[in-house]
Amino acid sequence: MSKQQPEQRDLAPRPNPILAEPATPENCAADYAQGADVRDRMDQQDRRERR
Repeated sequence: MSKQQPEQRDLAPRPNPILAEPATPENCAADYAQGADVRDRMDQQDRRERR
């Protein structure tokens, strides 16, 4: 009987995709634009709470 070796998991660190991209004005503007819907939703919730 032969014992099976447990499958080796790859534990090598992965680069952080956020840190891997250069922080150019274009990348920052695109990231900010992607969060616009979240900011709008939070603003709407804040206005409802203040009523």
